Amino acid sequence: MGAAAVEDVLFPGIDVRVTAVHATEERVAVEASSCGQPPACPDCGWPGRRVHSRYVRRVAERPLVGRALVIRLRVRRFFCERASCRRRTFVEQVPDLSERYRRHSVGLRRWMRAVATFLGGRPGERLCRVLQLPTGRTHLLGLLTAPVVPERAPRVLGVDEFAFRKGWRYGTVLVDIEAARVVDVLPDRDAASFATWLREHPGAEIICRDRASAYSSAVREAVPEAQEVADRWHLLHNLSSAVEKTCHQHRSCLRKQAEADRDAEPRRIINPLPPPTLPPTKIAVRTVDRYSDIHRLLGQGHSVSEI
Repeated sequence: MGAAAVEDVLFPGIDVRVTAVHATEERVAVEASSCGQPPACPDCGWPGRRVHSRYVRRVAERPLVGRALVIRLRVRRFFCERASCRRRTFVEQVPDLSERYRRHSVGLRRWMRAVATFLGGRPGERLCRVLQLPTGRTHLLGLLTAPVVPERAPRVLGVDEFAFRKGWRYGTVLVDIEAARVVDVLPDRDAASFATWLREHPGAEIICRDRASAYSSAVREAVPEAQEVADRWHLLHNLSSAVEKTCHQHRSCLRKQAEADRDAEPRRIINPLPPPTLPPTKIAVRTVDRYSDIHRLLGQGHSVSEI
């Protein structure tokens, strides 16, 4: 395989030239040199023309065929020839490959950020260890960045508590109900914190909350003109709790009524309506088939563990 083919496979669309490849059972080391256009000074934007020196950077890249991939990247340092600029020299960065002060490539950082987003610290570290990605849980969590909080609150704002550590520390999550996305997270569930946030982010017309009094007092204090509504989950939860409490309080009456209905003569229904017939669902058909298979195997003498 020629050098051009190696560059096309390892660095598609990236201005580097591969000079050597060293492969072992555990890792692959690629020696490459940047060959793109001279960059501009990161401070003043003056184009670099004169090379100051060259040096080799060690950049970790995404694994290759199950082996760790390391790039020994030779880059150039340029003079900044603009007299008004305080920076005398600067190092070029290879687009889509290297970043300033980073020991991981752009693609590898993108992978690790995705792992940290979906799994977090310790589970992400265990997965990265299997995937031959050199990182730890602290570095993974450091890749996460807080989303930008809008200056104005959404029109329909949802607020609810969550547990950082159940029974010890709780926070508040604020959600844009219409867009179905998280707007901000507060470090506690106090009324003062929520009221301060509402003052700093005006614009909420409807606030969907649970039945907690702290959030209600914060709304009355900060945005008394906003309409408060209870969300669907808490409405159903409160309804089921009320029904359960009522049945528990009147269980003796319900027991007497049940006994009276059992002893009474069954009522005769004249011209009963035929029971409604609905088409069977896939899960119902599958359940009936499994039931038939189980009893067929039992009839053939198979044990439950064999079935």
